[in-house]
Amino acid sequence: VPSNFSEAKKLVKKLGLSVMKIDSCRNGCMLYFKDDEFLEKCKFCDAPRWQPNKSNRGTHKKISFAKMHYFPLIPRLQRLYVSRRSAEHMMWHHVNRREEGVMCHLSDGEAWQKFDQLHTDFAFEPRNVRLGLCSDGFTPFGQNSKIYSCWPVIVTPYNLPPEMCMTTPYMFLSCIIPGPKNPKGKIDVHLQPLLDELKTLWDGVLTYDISKKQNFHMRAALLWTIIDFSAYGM
Repeated sequence: VPSNFSEAKKLVKKLGLSVMKIDSCRNGCMLYFKDDEFLEKCKFCDAPRWQPNKSNRGTHKKISFAKMHYFPLIPRLQRLYVSRRSAEHMMWHHVNRREEGVMCHLSDGEAWQKFDQLHTDFAFEPRNVRLGLCSDGFTPFGQNSKIYSCWPVIVTPYNLPPEMCMTTPYMFLSCIIPGPKNPKGKIDVHLQPLLDELKTLWDGVLTYDISKKQNFHMRAALLWTIIDFSAYGM
């Protein structure tokens, strides 16, 4: 176990699981992302991107009013197939179907089976990943402190057996939507990086499967979202 925060960062860095820090509008209108990366103010509400320079120095490091942390999904899904511990379980949903009328996994449900009927090419490869997304807000500084809430967004791969996909190691933190207020109708703004990756994953990415010792074209699809009740998505 790392003895301090600096050592913990060095350990995580070796895993190759990076984090993207993306500036956002202080009012939650937009992200300074992709084509908007170099804008100096919000293109919707005209709010400035940078905090004012209080030091009165000619040169200073620019600090944005708000910043979102995004954790790329593709490397994490690929890790599931690189690890022997999880790779052999990623087809559990395919080899452990129950008889009609019995439901012990999401793959036994109507939504999953309807998706298979509509997208037979996706269903043909059982290693393709089915995802769920959930989010809920919380107050990180306690109920008695200044009102401030932030919203973690969690992505869960449902290929795994119930006793695995419902546990913390396989609930991937995708992003943390900054506060201080509820994002409400602007939550989609903060999902842009995730949506970009989901589009890439629908087409597929080359991935090594250690259980079969071969590369394959891994695809992924988001089957449903659960908002406000994270426990329902787990």
